Amino acid sequence: MTDTVTKNQDLLRHVVMSTSEVFATMLDMKVALEGVSVTGDSTAMNAGLLATIGIAGPVSGSGSICLSKSFGCKIASRFLMSEYADVNDEVLDAIAELTNMIIGGVKTALEDKLGPMGLSIPTVIFGESYLARRPNVSERMILSFRCEDNPEERFTVLICLVSERQDRSYLRELAAFHARLA
Repeated sequence: MTDTVTKNQDLLRHVVMSTSEVFATMLDMKVALEGVSVTGDSTAMNAGLLATIGIAGPVSGSGSICLSKSFGCKIASRFLMSEYADVNDEVLDAIAELTNMIIGGVKTALEDKLGPMGLSIPTVIFGESYLARRPNVSERMILSFRCEDNPEERFTVLICLVSERQDRSYLRELAAFHARLA
């Protein structure tokens, strides 16, 4: 296990717990963690659907869910109790809300230890060929899950959090980056 994974056991536990609870409660699906990896690469490759939410407070960063188009349709069908064969606005909204619940659960668990944090509005990306890139300020942890009742259905949860410290502020660095673009 890498140092990053070892150092972030509490965070990983919260991600697994929140993901499992949301899938069980909202979708009546059991999920199992298949693996955890760490990457310094800030690029997420096309998985079909990518939903991401920003986190700000004592730690800042983002949490994302990546899944296939077909699995996104299955999730939306269960979540909204209607049949969806193709990605449409309802499917995108369902994936956004599912992501909001999972990352919101992680945020709530972390607030007990770190203090108040805020979440952005979810953004969902869908397409046949895309690249999603984040500022390269920290390593991302990638948690791979599979559905226990349908093992070929897999998805990932990506989490990247940077501590706000007196000597370094991710939000200030991001603002400075945006100022250079203007």
